[in-house]
Amino acid sequence: MLASTGKQRLGEMTDGLIEIRAEATGFVAEIGGVDLVGELSEADFEQIRAAIIRHKVLVFRDQRLDDNSHYAFAQRFGPLEGHVNRSTRLDALPKLQVFGNLDADGKTTGVHPEKGTLVWHTDKSYIATPSLFTILRSPFVARTGGDTLFADMARAYEALEPAASARLEGLRAVHDWKRSREKSDERPATADEIAAAPPVDHPLIRTHPETDARTIYIGNHASHILDWEIAAGEALLAQLEAHATQENFIYRHRWRENDVLMWDNRCTMHCVTAYDAAAERRVVHRAVVQGDRPY
Repeated sequence: MLASTGKQRLGEMTDGLIEIRAEATGFVAEIGGVDLVGELSEADFEQIRAAIIRHKVLVFRDQRLDDNSHYAFAQRFGPLEGHVNRSTRLDALPKLQVFGNLDADGKTTGVHPEKGTLVWHTDKSYIATPSLFTILRSPFVARTGGDTLFADMARAYEALEPAASARLEGLRAVHDWKRSREKSDERPATADEIAAAPPVDHPLIRTHPETDARTIYIGNHASHILDWEIAAGEALLAQLEAHATQENFIYRHRWRENDVLMWDNRCTMHCVTAYDAAAERRVVHRAVVQGDRPY
């Protein structure tokens, strides 16, 4: 349940009200009193921008966005980026992605699209400037399963023993689209995808540029540790993921119709839980804001 912190009145630019109700873990907030489809004032937008930095994950209920309004809201946070997997891009708006288990006739395919979403990851860490914010909506919500889980990677870092955190300083992880596809048992990366997203390395512990928080920066796209033997690096990544995904670091989002979900990729990991792709209809539309180079 989300505990209400009351209404926060906005600045002099608007006489509207916005509600920010923080979830008990402290890294998720539900935002109320705002219509993302309508004319969003600059003051409202700035409150939302501040809230995503403070809370890491935002939930907006009862938002009737379509692709155009979804795109318009997302691009207020910065330039949007497409995806190396061109098959998921929306024809009319190529910088929006669609993942779903419906065929052209609206029938379920029985296949979960993009199995990499079922494992812990942070969006597009396999490029030099990984994703900043992701904004997701689900026109078709599974009745059972299909929840989105988030891990607070800043709190996970804070919970490390001092000796463990000291050991991680200076280490860099290689993030690799091709290897990520292999690990999640997805179709192999194409030659064009590999050329567009060659392996990159990022700090294993990154610093959030707006809060200075230290965060563990891993996930399924992380392949191994730079300059380590592969097996040893994989073992360390697995150990860190097990630590970071303990229940006390997790928020589970149970989707409702017309939800909009937004998160900061610099300090969270996420995944979706399994569902019956033959019996349930589930479709998500995604916009991603261009990010910054980890340090």
